[in-house]
Amino acid sequence: MVNGSLFLKQGRLETVFYCMVAFALLGPSLGIPITEDFNFTFFRCAFLLLALGMIWRWVTQKGLDTSYLQPIQWHAAFFALWFLYGIFSITWAVSVGAAIRYLIFLAMMLLLTLSIPYFLTSEDKFWRIQRLLLGVYGFIVYFAVFESITWIHLPSSRVAHSAYPSDTITSVFTNQNDLATCITLALPFLVAALFMLPLKRNIKWFLYGTAVFSIYVLIGTGSRINTVLVIPAIALLFIGLTPFVIEREKITKRNVMIAIAATLTGVLLAILMSATLIQVKKSVYDPRTKILSSIDAISDLKTGAMAKDTNDKKVVRGKTGESVTVRYHLLINGMKFLKQSHYMGVGAGNIEPLMEKAPKVNKKNIHNWWAEVLVNFGVIVFIFYMALYVWLLWRLWNLARLKTSPHVTPITRWAAFSCLIALVGYFGGGVAPSTAIHYTPMWITYGMALAVLIIGEMQKGKVANH
Repeated sequence: MVNGSLFLKQGRLETVFYCMVAFALLGPSLGIPITEDFNFTFFRCAFLLLALGMIWRWVTQKGLDTSYLQPIQWHAAFFALWFLYGIFSITWAVSVGAAIRYLIFLAMMLLLTLSIPYFLTSEDKFWRIQRLLLGVYGFIVYFAVFESITWIHLPSSRVAHSAYPSDTITSVFTNQNDLATCITLALPFLVAALFMLPLKRNIKWFLYGTAVFSIYVLIGTGSRINTVLVIPAIALLFIGLTPFVIEREKITKRNVMIAIAATLTGVLLAILMSATLIQVKKSVYDPRTKILSSIDAISDLKTGAMAKDTNDKKVVRGKTGESVTVRYHLLINGMKFLKQSHYMGVGAGNIEPLMEKAPKVNKKNIHNWWAEVLVNFGVIVFIFYMALYVWLLWRLWNLARLKTSPHVTPITRWAAFSCLIALVGYFGGGVAPSTAIHYTPMWITYGMALAVLIIGEMQKGKVANH
């Protein structure tokens, strides 16, 4: 009892939380292989330790103070109902084992998401974790740069254990699409900090350099959806929304010209670096060629659609290969599964068992987070999920906007604006990874958005009370 009290008083539980978030972002790169299919990662170790600590705190203090979580109570309630529905869906699932495995991941990610607003009870704590995540993200990006030059990969990369091209950039992730989506989630925080926060010049140069190298790495991943769709969407959001979140006196001709020059210079540097540093053995694997083939990828969608009703079950090959047509048929098959389930969902994690025997695909993951939620859990859960997601975006916008939240601090406004753009960008980025049920960068961003709402409401409440 004494040791447990000392554990709580010294704030070591909070330290475990910070470690857990850092390890979550680093993903499978830090862990101990137990079996061929299971890695006991540092994240899972920290998660288990934190869970035990939280149970200890609940027992010794006869409860947990969660009153300050009131601004996000509907999100927490939905998370609980989502998980319970997942348990209920086991009753009609084709594979109980796949459902249980998926629900374990879902429980961990939901608790990871909620732990962020639970522990980040002040702006100081929020800023502390931002500095931590910046360090972790910096490592991810700069190791990817090193990886692109040396072709040295971490054991967690699929490149290290397969015949996949050795010049593929994955950094701490398993595949390049996960890395690309992580970049598009993080870039809004870097870019917004450059003009919204009163930072020292050397910090701004570091952020700018990291942003430039992020674009370089993004090109190196060859992710069409993130490079051709998400990045332009993020740029348009910055152009359209920035005048509403910063003071009018900052919007001068000089500042606008500096922003344009910095953006063009950064993009040009990233393209030049990709032209000189990225070297491939076979042109078919060239990520730059893959990005430039985006127009052909659109025609591949038409090719996939034309083959939809044919009796041939083989994978359809398009101009850019099989990726686009396979993704198209993964989605089509998923919608068929949803209809067959009477729109209640096929059951948690049961897309993969059903997709094994489906036509015109050679993958089991549906490769679309939005479709994954819809097909696994059905229309009702999906509607509630999307409604809360859009409501979250609206609340972040009201928090970031000067007109509706004039007394919010610069850090909170920056965080709300960054989370808003990152989560809007994820509408496109969410179709890049094979699955997002254990894709921690998205869950961490979601958790930070919830934390920002609470901190912002606290700040607005203090002003109202005075």
